[in-house]
Amino acid sequence: MRQNKRRAVSSSLAIALAAGTVSVVAPAALAAPDGSNVVINEVYGGGGNSGAKYTHDFVELYNPTEHDIDVTGWVLDQQSVAGNSGSKVTLSGVVPAGGYFLIQGKAGANGSGESLPAPDQEAGFDFGAKGAIAVLLNGNNEIDRVGWGKASKAEGNAAGGTGNGTSVQRKQVGIDTDNNAADFAVAEPTPQGSGQEQNSGNEGSTDNPADPQPQPGEVISIADIQGTGPASPLEGQTVTTEGVVTAVYDEGGKKGFFLQTGGSGAPKQPGDASDGIFVYMGAKTNYPQRGDSVRVSGQVSEFYNQTQITVASISKLDSALEAPKAVEIDTLPAGGEAREPYEGMLVRPKGPYTVTNNYTLNNTGDLGLAPGTLAHRTPTDVVAPGAPANELQAKQEAEVVYLDDGRTANYFRTDKNTPLPYIVTSEGGVKSIRTGDQVDFQTDVVVDYSFDQWRFQPLEPITGKNAAEELPIAWEDSRGAAYDVPDTVEGDYSIGFFNVLNYFSSLGKDEQGCKAYNDINGQPVSANNCKVRGAFSQDAFQDQQAKIVTAINKLDTSVLGLSEIENTATVTGDLAKRDEALQNLVDALNADEPDKWALVKSPQKLGTDEDFIRVAFIYQPAKVTPVGESIIFDDEAFTRTARQPLAQEFDTVGNDEDANFVAVVNHFKSKGSVAQGDGDTGDGQGNNANVRTRQSEALLKHLAEQNQWADLPTFLVGDFNAYTKEDAITKLVEGGFNIVESEKDYDQASYQFAGQLGTLDHVLANAAAKELIQDSAVWNINGDEPVAFEYSRRNYNAQDFFGEGDDKLYGYGNPFRSSDHDPVKVGFSTATKAEAGKTDAEKHDPQAGDAITVKQGEALPEAKTAVKDADQLPEGTTFAWSNDATDAEGTTTRTVTVTYPDNTTDEISVDVTIQAKADESKPRYIVKTEIKDNGELVVTYDNGTTENLGQVQGADGAAGNNGRGIEKTEINDKGELVVTYTDGKTENLGQVQGTKQHPLRTVLGILLGVLAGIAASLGLLHVLMPGAVNEQLKQWGLR
Repeated sequence: MRQNKRRAVSSSLAIALAAGTVSVVAPAALAAPDGSNVVINEVYGGGGNSGAKYTHDFVELYNPTEHDIDVTGWVLDQQSVAGNSGSKVTLSGVVPAGGYFLIQGKAGANGSGESLPAPDQEAGFDFGAKGAIAVLLNGNNEIDRVGWGKASKAEGNAAGGTGNGTSVQRKQVGIDTDNNAADFAVAEPTPQGSGQEQNSGNEGSTDNPADPQPQPGEVISIADIQGTGPASPLEGQTVTTEGVVTAVYDEGGKKGFFLQTGGSGAPKQPGDASDGIFVYMGAKTNYPQRGDSVRVSGQVSEFYNQTQITVASISKLDSALEAPKAVEIDTLPAGGEAREPYEGMLVRPKGPYTVTNNYTLNNTGDLGLAPGTLAHRTPTDVVAPGAPANELQAKQEAEVVYLDDGRTANYFRTDKNTPLPYIVTSEGGVKSIRTGDQVDFQTDVVVDYSFDQWRFQPLEPITGKNAAEELPIAWEDSRGAAYDVPDTVEGDYSIGFFNVLNYFSSLGKDEQGCKAYNDINGQPVSANNCKVRGAFSQDAFQDQQAKIVTAINKLDTSVLGLSEIENTATVTGDLAKRDEALQNLVDALNADEPDKWALVKSPQKLGTDEDFIRVAFIYQPAKVTPVGESIIFDDEAFTRTARQPLAQEFDTVGNDEDANFVAVVNHFKSKGSVAQGDGDTGDGQGNNANVRTRQSEALLKHLAEQNQWADLPTFLVGDFNAYTKEDAITKLVEGGFNIVESEKDYDQASYQFAGQLGTLDHVLANAAAKELIQDSAVWNINGDEPVAFEYSRRNYNAQDFFGEGDDKLYGYGNPFRSSDHDPVKVGFSTATKAEAGKTDAEKHDPQAGDAITVKQGEALPEAKTAVKDADQLPEGTTFAWSNDATDAEGTTTRTVTVTYPDNTTDEISVDVTIQAKADESKPRYIVKTEIKDNGELVVTYDNGTTENLGQVQGADGAAGNNGRGIEKTEINDKGELVVTYTDGKTENLGQVQGTKQHPLRTVLGILLGVLAGIAASLGLLHVLMPGAVNEQLKQWGLR
């Protein structure tokens, strides 16, 4: 049974190691970042002081190997921060495989704190409470060294300083990269020895003489061996039991099998005893087969809180027992009390379960699963720090269960030649499994407790050599759905942010003394604790750059803020080279599309004591252009703890009516090493919460000092190293900036840590910018991915996961795991969101042009010509007549349909006159003549058509001395000529149109009109007096 409380190491990830007692070995005494030797895992120097957690100082050793290691004769040297040796203790004992060894030091003068768990050895060392050095030696060989606080002789850089209530402890148990600052965190002490875990219960004690004692040869049921308490009531005793073998692990290090009572399989309640148990084979090789009915004898123990029998003998029963049945469960009930009754038993989860941790898949081949359809969230990403965050943390810890691989080997350390499980199969090739993916169980699994976690064990060891159908789970590949997310972000312009994972074009191989992390073949890949923090070799750099270039070009933002890009000025000492790495990235981005990207140049005034990494902006000149020089917000809040923010004003290209906008890119202090004594307070924010809050205050202060930007839309982008509800973000919100979050059903998380997802990478907008925002998305291509796909892990394992070919999802240079942070994209418009949300038809109000006249049977002009402001409508707008027939004469109202690019429409009414087509064989007759104000003579014919005969009125004509002018002539329906004079009087001159029409009448009508106009202009009215007209008509035979 699992004991009361398991060890909880701050920000650690469980490292699967050996599962049982094996022979003791004495390895060569060398510092071992490869996990092949004992390491100093935790040191505490505040014991017994005021406010101390424990009464004594301690040093905790850890053995990350599969073999017990005898440390007898080794020496632990307590040193001051200056490196002067103090107390030395000679060790005696064995550090068990995958286990701990606790050395107790002196008690403090105040006697404050709790007693330590039972130590493995007592000594007289007395470490400084704020900082010191601990050195582990075997003869003249230094095994490990830990320096913290102001230690001058640490491995790499010193870890953060401690207080009376904190220790330095490895972030990942047993993982040593030879850099104390990177490997250790400052947190509440968690001492652990080889005999029992911190604060473990003693309900399973066998000291009670009333406890039943098994008799030799007596068969004890598995339920009686397990008992109903936190530990077996028969711990330490030899027992014999029988059951059916449900799962076998004959390779990979687990070295044993699960046994379950025949015919069992009923659901369990808290307080029930389990019907299953793990049997440890040790060095024995006579493994049974799954399904065998066997009798086992051996000693009962609690191996790291799981009840097991170490086999002494095993035999197959003559008669088979009834096969146990898997208990069908939706999900494993939360909490140890509810789970203990299932320890060692077959279950079949029906789900749903969602992947919430795939980081440890990279090393130990397991996957963290959260019940339900969502991965677990970092508590301070969704609730306030303090009690709410701690409550959510406890709830999620009680819920999570790890799907194991049935092995304890480390695929990137001790078992590199075996391909990783789950993400590669023997017949299906490589297929990612991402946080957020839902899994379906396709086989039974066994409930197990090992390496501080409740687990589902497969029925056999699982590696990349297994077929997909042999895996305990199936899932859908979600890369395809993620790939096109940037294309869906709406907006005329966009801004984004991307942490580019230490993009250094300077290489580790060119830095004197720089060491490398090597792949399975011994080839260097990435730099190890150097000024250069990225790739070590040119090949590795090309791998890294290929992924980053693909990701940035696919993200396709108008402006992109970057962090963790090389500050070449700091690396080389040459200020003129500050933009060198940034320019190299821009050149790579433009390789396929020249001049698409440009960089924002460094300003003349740089920051104080700048880091080896910096922040930067790149942009697309076709979309935006920088306005003025960029500005670095140089402030002591950032100096030597973070990167100084960079601010830049931008103008949109091709739009002179909108306001410019401002962007500020940031990279705040991390939650890793402690700065300025600002350690973890236990409220969920981790280290340096106050440091980051002061950086938010400094950012707001410097921004407010830029008076020229006071009214401009402003975006704050960056890796703030603070989750959504943490104090640093709250301070920015109080300063008038709000986080831009997608209104779509997107996972907003940008980062995965310790089996939880949260957002460290934000875009925040002031009120003016918020009005312009149209859309946003966190592009989940990195934080959700197993780290095995990263350039820095290429060829660490027998399977190369990096990719070849041109497949967009798995080919060379695909964007997935281009960083450990997801990029963010925000789309915005130059109009407010309310305005931009209108359709094209709502935005525009086109009007009709002049009326249109065409001849009968002729085509109407293009519909666009009938719209007065057609050229002001959006590009791509089309125009069409609803009715383009011209066969019927007359005037009608026609409709022009305007169709916009968004497929909305407007309809415009246009007057169209269809004139009868002239019949050349048939004469036409004047029925009306009129001289316009401009002196032009317009003639109206009997077929309804009109004709402008041009100007007939002289510019300087003078009025006649006698008579009056003709204003208008008209032949009425009776064929009578009616003359209207300039004095307003009219006169009927009699019939001029006979029954049989004379062709000259047409000529006459024209002539009369012309003469009338001339007479009016020249004052010759007496020529056209009525008597003279009538007389003339008679002479022509027209009267």
